[in-house]
Amino acid sequence: MHDDPCPRESEVLRAVEEGLWPADLRSHATACEACREVEAVASALREVVDAEAALPLPAAGDVWWRAAWLARREARERALKPIDTLERSEPIVAIVAIVAVLVMRGDLVLQTMARWLSLDGGGQALAAVMPAAILPFLLIGLALGGVVILVGLGAVMASD
Repeated sequence: MHDDPCPRESEVLRAVEEGLWPADLRSHATACEACREVEAVASALREVVDAEAALPLPAAGDVWWRAAWLARREARERALKPIDTLERSEPIVAIVAIVAVLVMRGDLVLQTMARWLSLDGGGQALAAVMPAAILPFLLIGLALGGVVILVGLGAVMASD
């Protein structure tokens, strides 16, 4: 790159733009380093501009169709955003509800389950095999498994 400006740089620039080179200007540009740089840069830019002008433009109907399609897609995404957020929060809400029921009324749940287990012979056999301390963990596991199954079914139904 050359730091010293030449007074004929504007003439060289105009000659590159118009494509008309006077003989004295061509000999000057060959000898002057600053003018050679101006010619090289202006020629490169002219080639880029000419190449862009040669590119075919898409049809107006194609542009309109694509814009309309993008607008419909964005509107659909905006409309479905609350539903997507709700679907992502379902497992958390279900787990919080199960934990809240077990914390507030866990003793009643345990008593009811113990009563169900002791009603028939199978329940008594299960109570004999399974220690009473495991029952809360079993209930929590069953509840979480049910939540997973329900959320999975909800996701399958929502994707249809």
